[in-house]
Amino acid sequence: MITKKIKIKICGITDEQSLDVAFKLKVDYVGFVFYPSSPRNISLDKVNDLIKLKNHDTKIVALTVNAKDCFLEKIINKINPDYIQFHGSEGPNKCAEIRSKYNVKIIRALEVQNIVSLNREISKYRSFVDEFILDAPKSFLPGGNGEKFDWEILNNNKIEVDWLIAGGLNISNIKNALLTTKAMGVDVSSGVEISRGKKSPKLIKDFVLECKNIEKVFLND
Repeated sequence: MITKKIKIKICGITDEQSLDVAFKLKVDYVGFVFYPSSPRNISLDKVNDLIKLKNHDTKIVALTVNAKDCFLEKIINKINPDYIQFHGSEGPNKCAEIRSKYNVKIIRALEVQNIVSLNREISKYRSFVDEFILDAPKSFLPGGNGEKFDWEILNNNKIEVDWLIAGGLNISNIKNALLTTKAMGVDVSSGVEISRGKKSPKLIKDFVLECKNIEKVFLND
């Protein structure tokens, strides 16, 4: 059963139209990917221009993968994100260091393979990060591959940290994902794209409205 507001994150935005829709719908987070190997990679200058559209309800997330400290500093100085999302091999010490040095919130992405290893990883990081993304195991890219994990792993397993589910989400499976995992929120990327790396404003709108409809039905029951 869904018992609270569903947080929504649209990740990998690269164009003004998609960002405008996300802002107008007041999603909780929008994510920008700073990783050259990703089809959603974006420059700091472009993000700086895009976020001039920003509303006061949506948080800005900068996703990085094993970025050097000098680049993390550039990100923070240029766009002043609300969150840095670590999606590589960054350990607890790195999370703690960046969080403390720049007074920025940290999201840590973790792979879901089984509940034992997941709980172990959460225990390692929970004192040093603010939220978690629970994602499918990496295939060729760390995230954004359109692949889901076995949601039953999270069924009836209470996870006592703030977390969002990611991996292969789209409008056709989001209800099942939420009901199975009891996720606090959703992180979607490829599921709102018309081609790899290209977001669709219509798919974003449809996905967000579906989440809000699911939320409304279950909160009113």
